[in-house]
Amino acid sequence: MIDINILDGHRVIGGNKILVEGEDGAIMLDFGINFSSWGKYFEEFLSPRSGLMVKDLLKLELLPRFDIYRSDFTYDSDLPKLKRDILFTFLSHVHTDHMGFVGLLKENIPILSSAETLAMAIAINEIHSEEKSRLILERRTPGEYPIRSDVLVKSRAKEKRELVKRTLIYSGQNKISALPISVKDIEEIFEEINVEDSLAANLVGAKILPVYHSVIGSSSLYFKLDGVRFLYTGDLRDSPSPDEERLLLEMGKNRLELANSTRKMIDLVKGKVDVLIVEGTRVKGSHSNITEATLYGNILEEIEKSRGKLVIADFPLRHLERFHTFLKVANETGREFVVLPKDYLLLSTMAVINSDWKFQRYINCIRVYHQGKSSWNGWENKFLNGKIFNDPPLEKLIIHPSEIEKDPGSYILNLGYFELSNLLDFSTSTLNGGIYIHSNSETYTEDQVIDSNRLLNWLEYFNIEPKGIERGEDKTKPSFTGNYHASGHISPEGLENLIEEVNPAIIIPVHSESPEWFSERWKEKVRLDHEVYI
Repeated sequence: MIDINILDGHRVIGGNKILVEGEDGAIMLDFGINFSSWGKYFEEFLSPRSGLMVKDLLKLELLPRFDIYRSDFTYDSDLPKLKRDILFTFLSHVHTDHMGFVGLLKENIPILSSAETLAMAIAINEIHSEEKSRLILERRTPGEYPIRSDVLVKSRAKEKRELVKRTLIYSGQNKISALPISVKDIEEIFEEINVEDSLAANLVGAKILPVYHSVIGSSSLYFKLDGVRFLYTGDLRDSPSPDEERLLLEMGKNRLELANSTRKMIDLVKGKVDVLIVEGTRVKGSHSNITEATLYGNILEEIEKSRGKLVIADFPLRHLERFHTFLKVANETGREFVVLPKDYLLLSTMAVINSDWKFQRYINCIRVYHQGKSSWNGWENKFLNGKIFNDPPLEKLIIHPSEIEKDPGSYILNLGYFELSNLLDFSTSTLNGGIYIHSNSETYTEDQVIDSNRLLNWLEYFNIEPKGIERGEDKTKPSFTGNYHASGHISPEGLENLIEEVNPAIIIPVHSESPEWFSERWKEKVRLDHEVYI
């Protein structure tokens, strides 16, 4: 008998933690943060205590109560054991709602993912050090007085730090050790195994299948457990239309191949799946059907109308093909695209792991903004001192705000909500009449609404015209036009076609607020409980 336990991600979007247990072993599918549950108790300045993190999260029922966590976090906890050891945890992609808690898992549980996903996860760790999602681990031990004995601490002395070794099973040509990891000996941190050489992956015939989503490296997982064939989709989006394909091919062969990866995945598995564990983010209500190609046209039109004015683009740089879209627009409108150092590090990381993403065609359009920070850490410090990612030379990349001031109409500046303070580098005349393009998802939570209203306050103060977001009629909640953002999730029509083609015997919806949408269409094939036995 196989037990499929949706530990989180049941009747909610995000927070996927799915445990599949059989006689051959157990597999964890993603291990993310459920922001809906998290937001009930925590926000930016109220968080779990670092030395008691696992215990705090278990007490609030934000983590599944099993003996699956790092020994240094649970040294005196009495947690129930699983029936079978976990062979590996599969990370479908680097969004926090899918991997935000992976740093808390037992160090002897291997992590399986695409090389791009693992590389980006490590790069993000180097830039934003959040222990709950880190792959590079440092052991914690009970503190000494005046620290309470039950509070776990890391050594402050570099020479006494104990790194916790983790096994990474990657799919791709390049090892993670190709990255400029900020420690001397990578063998102290990771044991790297290609998926083809992994005993755990081979035991279940695991195949990592790339899919099209809003972050590079996204993958589905196909595997067999106790003779049952599984497909876990992770998050994915529709394949492009023929009109879209022509535009994407103009941007590069790799861009078109990425967009067609969902189609290729379906062709590989159709008729070969017994159990489909599938996302259903967009099945509830109406959603925009805007595509990346339509988005490109809208952005190009808007920027062409803003000649001589500074353009601010808001989207996450880990959404690499959206960056490619803006790069093409920058090239066609005679502008340079300016990114922050942390974002350039992500771009360079992907180029190391997969040469398809070097963007050499547009390299002369890319600049790195010299922020007004008083200190630099980790990779940012190495980069700004010319020790890593120094091709092209740093002096050709770095741009000071005074240079942008001279000719603001020659630049597109990538700034998100949390980087808005960089606008204070510019004179009001430079910002006056500029445009801000909101190429990001809409707000859903109360905190996000507050953030969006605060964003609009900044834009109004500097007389920057917002595109894609505006004050709502009652002035309390912003409204979104959706003209500059394409969803990273598959449409209801695309999902229906996927399921019909794959034709599984059993369908288990996750990452969805409306799983009944599935049972209305596929009746007895659909399992709606959070725990399914087959």
